[in-house]
Amino acid sequence: MSTPELSEPVSRPTRKRIIQITKAALAVVVSVALAFAAAESIQQWQDEQQRMEQAVQQLRQQLAQTTSPAKQTELEAEIARLDSSIPRLANLDWSLIGLASILYAAGLIPNALLLRRALLAFGQRPRRRTAIAAHLIGHVGKYVPGKAMVVVLRVGALRRDEVASVPATISIFLETFLMMAVGAAVAGAIVVWLPVPLWISIASIAIAVFASLPTLPPVLRIAAAKVSHLKSIADDPRIGTRLFVAGWGWSLLAWILIGASFTALVLAIPTARQLPTLMQLYATSTAAIALAIVIGFASLLPGGAGIRELVLTTIYSVSLGTAHGLLAAIAARIVFLLVEALLALAGWWWLRHDRLSTASLPPAPTSS
Repeated sequence: MSTPELSEPVSRPTRKRIIQITKAALAVVVSVALAFAAAESIQQWQDEQQRMEQAVQQLRQQLAQTTSPAKQTELEAEIARLDSSIPRLANLDWSLIGLASILYAAGLIPNALLLRRALLAFGQRPRRRTAIAAHLIGHVGKYVPGKAMVVVLRVGALRRDEVASVPATISIFLETFLMMAVGAAVAGAIVVWLPVPLWISIASIAIAVFASLPTLPPVLRIAAAKVSHLKSIADDPRIGTRLFVAGWGWSLLAWILIGASFTALVLAIPTARQLPTLMQLYATSTAAIALAIVIGFASLLPGGAGIRELVLTTIYSVSLGTAHGLLAAIAARIVFLLVEALLALAGWWWLRHDRLSTASLPPAPTSS
């Protein structure tokens, strides 16, 4: 019996099996990362709830030991105030949480369209629904350490519409880069007017400046060349003014919706404090969540774990209080994660059941 040569190509069934095993392994890794992130967020919520309940219990003990009528009245008022703000399931406004979920889901779509716009600029022809599905699937990859899984998942999904790996990788970078840059600019423009610590104001301005400048086409081309290791991209006219305008337009719309989603979550959590006006709260919430997500993304930690909470509690410490800011941050992590997971599942289901016809692909544009 002859021994096959080492250089013999892998058979089609074997290659298909390897692809199936790889996909299964990726699904397991992403699922474990999502479960871990969800469990950690729920534990944080329970810890904060327990801390507030212990504070109420301590006040009740003080009340039982107090004989002064004036002090008793003061403690009773404080107990009622704190007890009403404990984040129990019955205390939450579930209609606002539902609205926040819808708004956040809508906020993910603009950058999916930006991703497709970048792909079209590079001569690729993904259908709109495939680009949206790929973008949504990629969101769950950010909970895996390093965030490279985002690119892996999106590139894999885009292959369904015959999108080449290199243009897909560059387009994913451009979409993410523009999203974060616009978010930093939005946060920087708002935070300077808020009563926050000086270091937050300085950091937000610095981030806004340093993140916005690279979105200009000449600098953006250089950044894309660095990421792709293709020197020709540095002079590629397809990364031009139209892509720059599309990037800012779609990203601004995304942050407007995400800010509205986070505002709804802040309002859904009970508080004994007097809230600012709706427009003030919306401006603060948009700046806070944008800055938290951008800094969390830059940290390269899975889902920006811990970083988002620090930024949000710091910004909200004056207007809403540290406890409410922390609860809003935890609620955002839980709701955003669930929405991303459900939408990723929907995108995966659609890709599994879609019947692709090459003739149905849109024509590539002649220029951008």
